[in-house]
Amino acid sequence: MTPEEYERFKEAEKAHLRKLKELKQAHHQLQRKARVTRAVTDMAEGINSLYDEHNEMVERLQHDTIGAEARMEVALDNLAADDRLLENLDAAELEADQTLRKSRAQELIRQMKAAEGEAPDESDSSSAAPPASAPTLDQGAGSETRSAGSSSDLPEKTIGRMRR
Repeated sequence: MTPEEYERFKEAEKAHLRKLKELKQAHHQLQRKARVTRAVTDMAEGINSLYDEHNEMVERLQHDTIGAEARMEVALDNLAADDRLLENLDAAELEADQTLRKSRAQELIRQMKAAEGEAPDESDSSSAAPPASAPTLDQGAGSETRSAGSSSDLPEKTIGRMRR
């Protein structure tokens, strides 16, 4: 082999090695590009799935909100209807309430007289005003006045109201 042939082979081998190096670099760049592309694609898919999940949650919240608003509107409509009924019934209710209070007061007077040992008087039950010695509703059951000779189970002094 002559030195010229040697140099030619040497140059051909160098060219071949350079081409091989360029191909390896191109392969490496393509692999890196594929990894980056795959990462970006995975991120985009993740973002899309998060976006879809977010939209599902928003739709669920909207659905729940619609239901809550409908329930509130029905409740407000019922309240408005109740208010109209109450306005119509106020006069009748007040009269019935006063009658009920009078009957409760008379019953309380009868119970107190029975507890003190007195016989209930039928003329007292028909009168609207309680006798002067009997307590009124404003005085309460714990502030009743007793005669010195009464033999009831209630103490003479109490703190607060007495319960039945």
